[in-house]
Amino acid sequence: MGLLKERLKKKISKLKVKQSLLLSTNLFILMLPLALTPASTQDISRAASTGEIKLALDKHIVVESVSTLPTIQPGESIEQKITREKAEADAKAKADADSRTKAKAEAARIAAEKAAQAQRNVVARESQTRVVADPSNFDEIYAAAGAAYGVDPRILKAVHTVETGRSGSTAVTSYANAQGPMQFLPSTWRSYGVDGNGDGRADITNVSDAIFAAAKYLKACGYPDVKKALWGYNPSQAYYNKVMNVAHSFGF
Repeated sequence: MGLLKERLKKKISKLKVKQSLLLSTNLFILMLPLALTPASTQDISRAASTGEIKLALDKHIVVESVSTLPTIQPGESIEQKITREKAEADAKAKADADSRTKAKAEAARIAAEKAAQAQRNVVARESQTRVVADPSNFDEIYAAAGAAYGVDPRILKAVHTVETGRSGSTAVTSYANAQGPMQFLPSTWRSYGVDGNGDGRADITNVSDAIFAAAKYLKACGYPDVKKALWGYNPSQAYYNKVMNVAHSFGF
């Protein structure tokens, strides 16, 4: 009889423990929403939206966010933000490229205008007709030009003879557009033209200017290496031979 009572007491004790645990669990479930503050609720919502959440065992909330959402404009999704920023970057890159292209085109236009104006100025000067009282003998001009540039006057006289038969001031033009008494191309004249008679301008058609320019050009082409200098003037063996034969006839 005593053993039966003891067993009954143990069963009643276990039942009370189970009821106590059940009551505690129900109470915890009922009180759990009260433990979640508005801030906690916001954290849970934000964390859920990012997909990056974890248990916060050391706090009175179930979850906490481990990352933040990127800043986006109202009504704009993350994908839309990425698309918008890429479009803005592409537009800026295109605008920069267009600006550089326009700047290059403008620089090229200005350079072309300057070159064209320089050419027009040269043509205008060369097209002017002047009455020049040329000397009957150009030996003094050969001598002065030769002394100025260190070129033998007989070479200058020979070149003049071969080019135009020692003509005075003339606008005669060859098939290759070489012009004047010493037959300079306008492009060469722009670099080597000389004011030989002191009138303030270098005239491709003036005999004094042309002879001085020829001396300057022969010097630049390699004189006193006569062959190199004459080949610079006209790269032809026949031309070289002809000029040298004439120069020899003048005692060179």
